[in-house]
Amino acid sequence: MIAAQPASAQRGRFGAAFQQRRAAAAAQRRAERQAERPPNAAPKGQPNVRGMEGLPPKWIDDMRNMSPEEQERFMENDARFNNLPPARQEQIRKDLQDWNKKTPEQQEEIRQREAVLERMTPEQRQYIRNTLLPKWQAMPLARRQVINRHLAMLSHMSSDTQQAALNDPRFMQGMSPDEQDMLRNLNSLRNPASGDQPTQ
Repeated sequence: MIAAQPASAQRGRFGAAFQQRRAAAAAQRRAERQAERPPNAAPKGQPNVRGMEGLPPKWIDDMRNMSPEEQERFMENDARFNNLPPARQEQIRKDLQDWNKKTPEQQEEIRQREAVLERMTPEQRQYIRNTLLPKWQAMPLARRQVINRHLAMLSHMSSDTQQAALNDPRFMQGMSPDEQDMLRNLNSLRNPASGDQPTQ
């Protein structure tokens, strides 16, 4: 009986069981992380740019090129997908459904935007994550709408015309210096062909 054992023996037994549970939980976490990690992910010690920026792993990005039927077959048969937590599987399905509804032009714009993020330096990505996006989210809705209207106008211009507009006081009229900087940075993300990248 346990009660008849010395206290030190009881502690040893319970301690060992606790260590086994901790080891099993750690192994489960490692397995889930490995399932999320594509075969061509960055080696250990190197940054996983796509993951840091909320971009889909390469193997999920490849699924975008499949038809909905091929995507479904892939998800049914791929061990990496089936080893993901159910919530993550559901999110991937939803993201693919949203992707499939987009026009080819919208899909290409997204791919270009993701390519721009991957080409950025760590400092530029940090600036977007820690400065640009929080500033955008803190802006009043009315001011964001002003910037969005200017972005829509820029999207119909060539790269050279965009640069001329962004340097034209008449085009920028009614926006504060901070809002003008925001417009330039967002335009560089939305229109990678311009060759610009967000600057601090």
